[in-house]
Amino acid sequence: MASLNEKWEAFVKFKSIVVDRERDVVRVTEELYDLHKGRKQLRGVTSSCDYRLTIPFAPHLFGSGKTTFARTYLELVQRFGETSLSTFASDPLKRTFLEKLKRASLLYADLKELEPTVPIELPALKLARKFCEKKEAFEMVDMEPSNLVPLLRDILRIPSDQYLLLAFDEVGVFDTQATFFELEKNDKGVVRPYNDFFGIISQLCKEPDLFFIVVGKSKGLSIKNDVAFGLSRVILHFISLSPLDASSIVEFLEKTLLETPTQVPVCNVLCSSSFSVNELADSLLECTGGVPGLLTRAVNMLLNYIIARNQPFISKEECLTCMNDYDFRRICAEPFVERILNLDEDRKSVFDLLLMMALYRIPFKVDDILSSESYLFDAVTEMGLYRYPIDQNTFQILIPKVFVGIFKNDPSISSLEKILLESLDVEPVDCFFYSKCRVFEGIVALRLVLMLSSKNRNELRELLCQLSPIWKQMKLPISTISPIHYMKSVVSSRETKSESNKSRRTFANTEWNKIIRETLYLETIYIPLDATSHSPDIIFKLQSPVEPKVLTVGVACKRRWKSEGIGWSDIIDEAKKFLDPVYDQVLSSAMDYHHCMLIIVSTKLSLNVSNELGSQSRCYSSGMFIGNDSFKVPDNCELVILCERDVQMLIDEEILNGLERAFHVSHNPTFWDFGLDLLDRIRNSFLSWQ
Repeated sequence: MASLNEKWEAFVKFKSIVVDRERDVVRVTEELYDLHKGRKQLRGVTSSCDYRLTIPFAPHLFGSGKTTFARTYLELVQRFGETSLSTFASDPLKRTFLEKLKRASLLYADLKELEPTVPIELPALKLARKFCEKKEAFEMVDMEPSNLVPLLRDILRIPSDQYLLLAFDEVGVFDTQATFFELEKNDKGVVRPYNDFFGIISQLCKEPDLFFIVVGKSKGLSIKNDVAFGLSRVILHFISLSPLDASSIVEFLEKTLLETPTQVPVCNVLCSSSFSVNELADSLLECTGGVPGLLTRAVNMLLNYIIARNQPFISKEECLTCMNDYDFRRICAEPFVERILNLDEDRKSVFDLLLMMALYRIPFKVDDILSSESYLFDAVTEMGLYRYPIDQNTFQILIPKVFVGIFKNDPSISSLEKILLESLDVEPVDCFFYSKCRVFEGIVALRLVLMLSSKNRNELRELLCQLSPIWKQMKLPISTISPIHYMKSVVSSRETKSESNKSRRTFANTEWNKIIRETLYLETIYIPLDATSHSPDIIFKLQSPVEPKVLTVGVACKRRWKSEGIGWSDIIDEAKKFLDPVYDQVLSSAMDYHHCMLIIVSTKLSLNVSNELGSQSRCYSSGMFIGNDSFKVPDNCELVILCERDVQMLIDEEILNGLERAFHVSHNPTFWDFGLDLLDRIRNSFLSWQ
């Protein structure tokens, strides 16, 4: 029998194709056209000063498809010429440029293959030698940038009027002194041949019919700033290289052919009649996050497994079981996670912060500063994580699931980081927080996880014991620290469409029997997948250690942004949508050991509610009336309303104020809107209950 490593070996069984790069091709083509149009200005032929030199730049990120894009850009221009680029080409001048670009020659240089040079040698000389085998020709010329291009054209027989695209890869990757691109000398006394790299590029861009794409380190750089080279001489346009979505993965699976005489599409090998290519794409998206390098490696591993056993997958569950196998994840992620496992302490200290941003879907801008010496953009890159572009300047952190197992087994990972990683791991990648309220709920949910599992004295847990006799009988702390799960319905009552066109199931108030009996496991915190009118915001279950008593707890965080505070009508609405159906469908026919509790968490209560509570949290037990006798608490149920002071045990006032400020700015506030201090405070609130 084959070993585990042989079972999941990532043999190369196909040549992958490039998909889903239309937006990047259009943007890069626009930048190249702007250079073409502004070249006279660069050469000083015209007095116009409205153009600043802009270079398409793909940040160094392992597996993102940067090298593939640089090498295949001209092929993609041919492919998208009549589709994605048709709007661009509607202008006659742009169409002329595009037609000529389709016939351009590409010269690709991987700078890591260049040998070091002594500091006195001009970098341009080595760059030129990368492209030409006739090195003796260089000894007879003055290797200034203006001489380099004609020499290249002459030796490589490229006509002087044909466009020439130079693609430089791995720029700055061997920078050992952290001086970015303008290297002078490394610790061995030699320099790489790209010191003052953008200085060379800026001079070469004056040459006619010459264009550039650069792939390299992004540290210290950001979109459209003056850091790239000197005083506003070069702007870098960052090529986004988005992870693939489900539809693009389908295209990849259908068009990628096995390297065999029959050239069968890989989806035909992996999928049976009962397992569609769309389901396979969803599974791969969930596992790899759509990162091209990870996707290619995962498909190769699945092909090796399927071909060896000579039977395709029969269901999505079977496919996901394979990809959730620890050895599959370890082997798939191995080449990608080396960076984060070897980080210095300064970088490791922000890992939990980045995990929070990934879990709560907090976007960041390309020039957001993490510290006085570091961009957040760079921190994500250096740690080997991925960015999902929202727009040209805004990103979200993406942590592929195949990384999680390796991270969790790292002995330096903290318990908080482990909870955050496991919470990211249990859900599909497109099912995170969607609204401003979800960040609040996520913080409360994670605090509840820590509150229920902490072995230390805990004021909130003690308060609930004082308020509720049933709570006091439950087994706490719980035995294990559980990640946050999303709750899905057992039977679909209605369907909505997600961004990836998948059916997403929610539940109606006629399904609580099945939800409670079949979906909610003990000691697990759930957040409903979609915000509905039929559920509280957080749900979990507890069990008595000595008696067969079970307590289902719902936590409602309703209308925390309502200026006048929530009133009795809001509280009654929450009670009716949770306590009433749970009693009718579950408790009325269950034994007395099953109980239900609803906890109202609000940052601001209305005056009439506050007056009745008397600034104290209160528990309303079975048979008690609330709201002028308009609602009676059902049998075996309890309603707990936390006063504003006690709510701060779950989420303190400074965090609340910070969230309100951030969400006042935008419905989808960024890292800048939150601010590093607020995120630090949220992190510290978690650490205080570990």
